[in-house]
Amino acid sequence: MTPPLAAIVDLGSNAIRFLLAGQDQRGQLKILHRDRISIRIGSSVFASGIIGEERHRIVEAIHHFQNTASEVLDEDLHASLEWKAVATSAMREATDREEAIRSIQEATQLEVQILSGEQEAELALGSVVAVQPLKGPFAVADLGGGSLELVLGQDGRMLRCSSFQLGAVRWQHAVDSNNHESLHNIQAEINRLREFTDNHQAQTTIGLGGAFRAMHRMTGQTRLERTELKLWRDQLDPLSPMERTQRYGVPEDRADIIVPAIDALCLTLDAVQGTAWTIIEKVGGIADALAQELLNAGLDQVEKSDAG
Repeated sequence: MTPPLAAIVDLGSNAIRFLLAGQDQRGQLKILHRDRISIRIGSSVFASGIIGEERHRIVEAIHHFQNTASEVLDEDLHASLEWKAVATSAMREATDREEAIRSIQEATQLEVQILSGEQEAELALGSVVAVQPLKGPFAVADLGGGSLELVLGQDGRMLRCSSFQLGAVRWQHAVDSNNHESLHNIQAEINRLREFTDNHQAQTTIGLGGAFRAMHRMTGQTRLERTELKLWRDQLDPLSPMERTQRYGVPEDRADIIVPAIDALCLTLDAVQGTAWTIIEKVGGIADALAQELLNAGLDQVEKSDAG
């Protein structure tokens, strides 16, 4: 029986991601295709509370991913494909999430699982420890469009984790709308983050998510010092999104949210008493961790089938 391939769809707050992967002979993830479509579900949800018509664009994106997967399978006629679709912060909060999920499932035949913030955090940690051992006290942060997931641990073991409503899209919406309640909620989440860390002093601080990838692209560095992040913020803040892209290479779909993203990175680094974020280039995040889980389960089935 041929080992399966995994197809992962991640409905994030700032974009929809697709990963098609298998495993090599060592059981390590073998990436066959990555894709990303900039559909900002969070903009609709954080402004109006609903996904609304964005669900039609989500369906179009998934159909595109399904077509891509079919093309790959045509090249490997013996391969089987296991699909998994998940959604995160924006979908969790949308008041019309059940209607949206039902509509997506009817159009694509994919069941969408809404992950909790804690599940996101656990997946983030899993994606890191799969490629690098963590020694001593550590912090792993995954910053998305809607939320920030933070894991605190010791010697590769999780001590505690939590999710905070401090994603870059959400934060920028609060600033742009100048809504008292939204700004108050951001400050409340900052306070909760500081209480959660409870004097945890991380020797290792690992960053995941689009904001970290954007900073890596802009700086070419895999280590982001606190002082350097502050300098970048001061340079980018007065500029328009277009100027940020033209002058410094900020990705276009992140140019308007890069400043609150840097704010979130700095305050989290301060809260865990770290000096710099480390970016591990081969760590892909939630989609990679889900693919590895799906493929491991599929491999177990193959081995049982072959043994039988």
